[in-house]
Amino acid sequence: MLAPIRGTNQYCIHVKGEVKAMIAEYGSPTLFLTLSCAEYDSADIAQYLTKVNNAPQSNSISRLCTEDPVSVSRQFPYKFKDFFNIVILQRGILGKLEQYYVKKEYQMRGAPHYHILLWIENAPVVGINRPEEVCSFIQDRITCHVPDSITSPDLNFLVTKYQMHKCSKYCKQNIKVGKTYVSRCRFDFPRPVRDSICINDVENSLKSCNKIYDLKRNEKEVQVNDYNPLLLKLWRANMDLQYRSLSLTEYVTRYVTKAEKSHAQDLWDEVSSCDDIYSRL
Repeated sequence: MLAPIRGTNQYCIHVKGEVKAMIAEYGSPTLFLTLSCAEYDSADIAQYLTKVNNAPQSNSISRLCTEDPVSVSRQFPYKFKDFFNIVILQRGILGKLEQYYVKKEYQMRGAPHYHILLWIENAPVVGINRPEEVCSFIQDRITCHVPDSITSPDLNFLVTKYQMHKCSKYCKQNIKVGKTYVSRCRFDFPRPVRDSICINDVENSLKSCNKIYDLKRNEKEVQVNDYNPLLLKLWRANMDLQYRSLSLTEYVTRYVTKAEKSHAQDLWDEVSSCDDIYSRL
């Protein structure tokens, strides 16, 4: 009864079931994309709020959003739908999609954002394809580069405004190391400096829930959230883009046979227990 209501346990169970069924049917998703709203900077939202509220043109966008947050939440899905259908589906900026899964969520302040799992056709898989193929696929789609403000002023503005992570109480966690506790960002910032892209040890990455790769990154880019340049220029708000595709069968099964429990084992247990996706329809 409560499954359609966001935030309920039944809804979460329903969503998890859908994702598990898709993973069981199509394998690990290739990319994980998050798109945020940035409502206070959106000309589209400002125009919409001014029209529906018959507000004076002189009203600031922050005032418009504060006075009518419901309309912000109503308009944002239309913007996302057009962007996703035209840019990602039709234009195939990230590659030709085989399948996708979209989930809308709300931040603590009430702003909407979307999480999207993307299955890309013929995408290389860690554990099956050569590391060089995987690295090439990632580099063609994901970067953390801060472009030059002279040669690429618009992209530089977008990266520095929306993609620079600032740690707060929300992301800081106290991790026990030996007999002491160390404060650590749960999003793994600052990220390591690398001379070139590299694939990390997959087993250790799965066990520690870290990324299986590190992008080429200099000291000025350790706080940059990974993004796609063209998507960022079109979306003009914060995004996060991660490569996720790996051979679960080859790498995760090793953890299933171990006595100690791990996140990777949980994932594989859930995937293995799923029925065929068609039986869920």
